[in-house]
Amino acid sequence: MNGERASGILLHITSLPSPYGIGDFGPEAYKFIDFLHETNQKLWQILPLTPTEKCSPYSSVSAFAGNPLLISPDKLYDMKLLTKEDLIIPSTFQLNDQYVKFKQVTEYKHTILKKAFENFQKQQQKQVDDLLKEFLQSEHDWLDDYSLYMTIKEQQNKKSWSEWPHELKFYQKNKLQQIRETKQDFIQYYIFIQYIFHEQWKKLKTYANQLNIKLIGDMPIYVDYNSVDVWANTKIFQLDNDTLLPSVVSGYPPDDCSTNGQNWNTPIYNWNDNLKKSAVFNWWIKRLEKTLQIVDIVRIDHFRGLESYWSIPVDENHVPLQPKDGQWVKAPGTEFFNAIFDALGKDLPLIVEDLGNITKEIIELRDQFNLTGIRILQFAFTFQPDNLHLPHNYLPNCTAYTGTHDSLTVVGWWIHHALKDEKKNFLEYINIPIMHDADDHDKLGNQDIVISYLDKHINWYLIQMVLGTVANRTIIEFQDVLGLGNDCRMNDPSLSSNPDYDGPQNWTWRFTWSMLHEKFRTKLKFFTNIYNRK
Repeated sequence: MNGERASGILLHITSLPSPYGIGDFGPEAYKFIDFLHETNQKLWQILPLTPTEKCSPYSSVSAFAGNPLLISPDKLYDMKLLTKEDLIIPSTFQLNDQYVKFKQVTEYKHTILKKAFENFQKQQQKQVDDLLKEFLQSEHDWLDDYSLYMTIKEQQNKKSWSEWPHELKFYQKNKLQQIRETKQDFIQYYIFIQYIFHEQWKKLKTYANQLNIKLIGDMPIYVDYNSVDVWANTKIFQLDNDTLLPSVVSGYPPDDCSTNGQNWNTPIYNWNDNLKKSAVFNWWIKRLEKTLQIVDIVRIDHFRGLESYWSIPVDENHVPLQPKDGQWVKAPGTEFFNAIFDALGKDLPLIVEDLGNITKEIIELRDQFNLTGIRILQFAFTFQPDNLHLPHNYLPNCTAYTGTHDSLTVVGWWIHHALKDEKKNFLEYINIPIMHDADDHDKLGNQDIVISYLDKHINWYLIQMVLGTVANRTIIEFQDVLGLGNDCRMNDPSLSSNPDYDGPQNWTWRFTWSMLHEKFRTKLKFFTNIYNRK
């Protein structure tokens, strides 16, 4: 899509409507693709599709597997793996149309997935082994470890792998083979879930691609410690040899957004061990190759961590120190991308999140490989001289956003967060007439009137502005199309989330079709067309 002007929507699958408590790959996903097509959108950006035991899609038990919660019960019915009676939601599950109750949804989805698996075994009979064996063979690089990991985790009452018996914790192959032979039903269940996930997603992606819509996926730079990726690949992470606990953890130093800094508490790759670095590269190559089979374009989160990363030490009890106690450590960015492009080709469709404490070295790394950076219009109006988020500073090779999943909605930013000077800067930038021949007092009064007017219309001003830039790709957060406030924000990084909590929180927002008024469809299509993104 280099050089082609295109626009799209940012909306995660979980935020789609559905009667099952969470958005999925069912009929409503196809309906949303139809909406994108009708309004001439060419891109649909989603968050990571990997499985999580928490609320955040950026906290996964596998960098390769698919999230079972996204599997559509309706599509399982179409496959004759569930009956109409199976689709009736028991009253014990108090699901919600406005937000995701992760604990309830997880229990419900696994209940019906187990029913579907039982029916699959009965219906397929002798074919079931061959079908799952074929799928396992095609995905063996990650699926064998994943199905083993999930089976052991279930047998170990969901404890962290660091607390498993020694032979399991240290990945002893003879013990793992014994589990393969004695826990075949459990292993096959987890293979079945991944088979269904991939079948449903493949059909949905094909439908989108046939309508000239490309899927943008998202890839966190780090993986959870409590994941199959770390358990099965301990040598590529900075872990203590005796305990296999992290010897350092990732994070970010104190800055304007976080005075105490951030501790992400994920292990860091063995970038600087020359003997193990190639193994890190090979794992990343497989990860990117798999992700690019799932989506058309990949956005890499926290790109600056590929040039240098914030390393937080741990104490003698393996408890991380404060983020301020960390340090920047050089990462092998050029060597890393050379390995990636040599293995996968020079024209990989990548977007990199070049935000945060961006140095000239990071910009040089991005431009050395002609990687597509991002711009956030919501960040533009502080009017710092070097603010790259101002539209006149955009380059064609960037992806421009009204806001991201981590930011305020446009309406929420304008009404509750934007400073008075930011609003003044915005008005001057777009040059709304303020009766230039009036005296200063009248000008101030007229500005206040305009600001009051924009309280109800600011989202469309920013949508129009971002679509009109030279950026080849523009992405509008769906909440901004709907004109919603911060109560519909997807994620506030300053707040933690709890999968056991049943109320609205980070990652739980969902929309209903009643929010999408006809005038919003009309405006979106109109602005898309006049800025030649159709």
